[in-house]
Amino acid sequence: MTPTELWNLIQSDPQAKAYADAGNDRDCATRCSEIAPAIRQPVPADRVQEVASLNGAWGTIKIAATNSALTDPPRGACIAFVDWIESARPINFDNPAVQQMAGIMVSYSLLTAGQVAELSALADSPQVITAEQVGAARQEVVSHGVT
Repeated sequence: MTPTELWNLIQSDPQAKAYADAGNDRDCATRCSEIAPAIRQPVPADRVQEVASLNGAWGTIKIAATNSALTDPPRGACIAFVDWIESARPINFDNPAVQQMAGIMVSYSLLTAGQVAELSALADSPQVITAEQVGAARQEVVSHGVT
């Protein structure tokens, strides 16, 4: 997050703004960390497999991938997903191909939208904002007149 983006975030939240206006960069940073949008990142395959196993998705996908009587789609999407996980490659849930695989599995009732959402949420990494970043954002505004 750039200093300008952080300053705009601070100004958009009454509590963060009150902390910033009082010069309380530490509490402002804590509040900003709570309200900052998550950063989306690829998820390690073992973590995806763990959550998919716990929510019932992994067994369904694995059975569908190995069922030679199942039509394609959805079998191809299931095979691709299983191959991806078993090759231990991180999964980027924002990749259109991954979203298409998930969509196929949902449309054939192999997964629910809730299961897909739970897996996709694994990609959300919280932003941690520091007091130093808050101070730098304030300094940028003061020195450059950014608002």
